[in-house]
This record gives sequence, structure tokens and C-alpha cells, in this order.
Amino acid sequence: MLRPLGGLVVLGGLVLGLAACDGSTVAGPDGAEDSAPVSMAFSAASVPEGAASGGTASTSKAASGPRTLIDPDGNQLRLDRVQMIVREIELDRATGDENCSPEDRPDAEDGDCAEVEPGPVLVSLPLDGDAPAVVVDTTLPPGRWDEVEFEVHKPEAESSTPDFLEATDFPMEASIRVQGRYTPAGGAAQDFTYTSDLNAEREIEFEPPLEVTADNTNNVTFSVNVDAWFRRADSTLVNPARVTEGGAFEDRVEENIESSIEGFEDDDRDGRDDEEEEEEDEEDETEIEIETALENVGPDSDASGEVEFEKEADKAAFTVAVEDLAAGTYDVVIADTTRGELDVTGDEGEAEIEFRRPSEEGHPLLDFNPRGQRVEVQQGGTSYLEADVPTNGNENEEDEEEDEGEVEIEIDLNNTGPDSDAAGEVEFEKEADKAAFKVEVEDLTMGTYDVVVADTTRGELDATGDEGEAEVEFRRPSEEGHPPLDFDPRGQRVAVQRNGSSYLEGTVPAAGGRDE
Repeated sequence: MLRPLGGLVVLGGLVLGLAACDGSTVAGPDGAEDSAPVSMAFSAASVPEGAASGGTASTSKAASGPRTLIDPDGNQLRLDRVQMIVREIELDRATGDENCSPEDRPDAEDGDCAEVEPGPVLVSLPLDGDAPAVVVDTTLPPGRWDEVEFEVHKPEAESSTPDFLEATDFPMEASIRVQGRYTPAGGAAQDFTYTSDLNAEREIEFEPPLEVTADNTNNVTFSVNVDAWFRRADSTLVNPARVTEGGAFEDRVEENIESSIEGFEDDDRDGRDDEEEEEEDEEDETEIEIETALENVGPDSDASGEVEFEKEADKAAFTVAVEDLAAGTYDVVIADTTRGELDVTGDEGEAEIEFRRPSEEGHPLLDFNPRGQRVEVQQGGTSYLEADVPTNGNENEEDEEEDEGEVEIEIDLNNTGPDSDAAGEVEFEKEADKAAFKVEVEDLTMGTYDVVVADTTRGELDATGDEGEAEVEFRRPSEEGHPPLDFDPRGQRVAVQRNGSSYLEGTVPAAGGRDE
């Protein structure tokens, strides 16, 4: 039976029988050799890079306590409790997996090779820490699983409270409840309780498929980006008390909730995708050197600067240096978080700050990764210098000579706007005497969109038809029907925007190679 534990309702140690591919029951680990333990966990994610495209925003989490969000206008949202009812979690075997291919089971119907974790369960998201909270322990037959279907649904009971809600005060008419406090800029704090009867399904693909084996501890983490729930398209916060049934913000918030859930293999239960961690570990074994100039975007037209990131096997340094800035104290802001200060003095207006890892006296600790992040030099909230730090650098002399050879870069664009179905990618190709840069989108709402590279509009995309597809290809040398490629997109941020709102974004790596 379900029992409450630490604010969560868990299947504590109970292994549930699931329908196997042949219709029999899969036994638990005490009595079967054809099943493997699998846990399901939940974590509360932060706003992804680029989501706050309309301005700066920040998130803070106490060691124990609520989660506080602050938007560019100074409005604050404190989340004290976020709960949702998960009716079921269904995993699907990968195509061609053992015993589930058309050859093995010619009479199989859709769903015969799926494993359903019965529910419902009431999940309280862990707002005060990065470690995910395990909600379900179960077993699955060993094999490859390539998709999970996650269903949020309000309780279903005709005359009495369901057993799993008996020891709680969760409302019967809701599938989601959020409690906290909203404080408008310059105004008084207001406590709120937001509820929704949202019934929604979210299908998440595992790429590569989840490998379940009897020898490994398998875990799937569902990362729920609660920071993005109560936001407009420009990242400013919405007062949850104003999100009412049939109101102006109801659809917007429910769309945010539906698109906020991601799932990935997380066998070490640290709240991060194991595949991405493996790629980062491989990268950490190499030496990296990145340099990029800061762009002047503020009121001091003479100001300039640069950032530099250097990493060896066991140490790293990140430097921000400026010159010709008016005397004063400036904040160094990285990914919307203030990391240090620059004290500009003297006729040359020079200053620098160098973060180091491991820590050294006289230098702030480099306890963050600046690669792929936006760096700003600000004073009083006004940005004077900005740059997007590339994710890849000149790892050796061969990279510095890359321009003499062939280059191919391809990345997917991140969905950051109001159209949750939209997707896209960019591709840069260069040979000795010619180059091409292509931006391609699909599933975008019909309309005309700007292609913005490094904060400069370079072209347009005219999305038409049922598929919402469009592309623009810049070329050098110029060719009829293609805009000229008179800029270098490498190391720059690319955004697909309409009316100032960003729908898709991504940072093109500075170095060549394919970003798979």
C-alpha cells in the first residue's frame, strides 16, 4: 500500500507486479531472474539557459526551505510547496528489442510491450535541493526502453477520498497544487494557493534507449522545471492568484506545466542526465583555452573588454578584463547570477577579476562553468559589456588552424518560447573558399520570424503550411536566392524571434566538429 514518507507518497520498498510482454506477471527481485530493479525519481529543475530571453532573472534555493524566483522587473515568487498527482508512468520497449519485435510476436498490438507502473501517487517536488527524491521502486524486464509516458491526472473517486489521499489535505478536484507567496515590485506580499485540474500526458524519448540490466542500479529522473510555470513569454512572472479558470493566463501556465517535464537516465541519482555527464567527463580530460571579446552594449561607448577561460587536467581559471570604462564598481554577472566585482580606477579605466579552481588567495573560487553562458559587466542593473562564452575552445594548435581546413558544425535549437511544439537546428559548413550557414525550423505557428545572430537581425523565416517549416541559408560567396554570409556565427548566440519574443535559441560552438 502507499504510505507517506517525508512529505512524499512512496511505494516504499514494495515491488509491484507488471504486465510482461507475454501477458504474464513479472516477479520481483526476490524470486525472479528475468526482472531488474528500477526506481523513478523527481527533481525540481532551474530555468534552462536562454529561457529568460526578455531580460535577467534569478533563482535561489535555501539549504532547507522554499524556492524564490525574481524576474527582470523585480517581482518575486516564493514557492513553498508544489504537488502533483501522477496517475501512471508507462515505459515502452525499443523497436526490435528481444521478444517484442514483429517477428517474435506477429499478433502483438500496440501497448503489448509496454510496462505500466500503476498509480496514482501524490508527488511533492523537492524544492530545496538538487538531489531528486525517489517516488517509485519497481522492476522491469531487462532490455532496452526508448520512451516513457508520464500522465498527470486529477483523482478519480465517486463518493469517497482515494486511499492515497486520506492522510493529506490535497483537494479532490485538482491534479496540481502550488502554495507560496507573490510579491510585486514595490508592493506588498500576497500568499496564494494555485490549483489546476489539468489532465495531461507527456511522452519523453530516451536517446539512446534506457538499458535495464540485472547487474546495474537503474533510475529514471523526471526533472520538472517549476521555475518556468508562472511566466509570460518574456520571462516576467505572473501572479499565481491571477491564474484563474477561463482567465487570461490559464492556458499559458498550463502549457508551461506540460512542457516543463523531462525524463532521463540518472543511475547515480544526482538529478543530471548520465549521458551528458559522461560527455563532460570525457571533455574534462583535455586542455581547453577560450578567448572572446566583450561587446559594448551600454552608455560608455569607449569601453571594451574580453573574457578568457583556461583549463588543464586539475585546475582552471576564468578571467574578465575591461578597459576604458568610467571609474566605478561594476558587477560581473554570469548566467544571470552575480559572481564578483570589478573596481575600475585610473585614467585607463582598467580592471580585471580572475576566478580560479582550486581556490587561491586573492582570487574568487571558480565554482561554476562559464562555457555556453552569457557574461555581462553591469552597473546599477545596466549592462555595459556582454558576451556569450563559447562551449568549445582552441584545445590545441590544430584547432587554431581549423580555418584552413573543412569545418562542419550542427546543433539543435532549444525551445524557449510560447510555441511548445517548435523545433529547429542550425548548421555551419566551411571549405577552403566557401561557407554556408543554415537555420531550419519546424512545427512553428504560421508567421514571419527574425533570425537573430549575436543580437543582430540577419534574415527572416516565413513559416507556412501545416508542418510549420521554414529555412534560410546564408552563403559565401553570395549566390542568387541566398542572403550573403557576411558574418561568422561561430561562438555566437542564434535566436528565432517574433515581436521581440524568442521561440528557439542556441549557441553555435566556436570550434569545428559535429555536436551530436
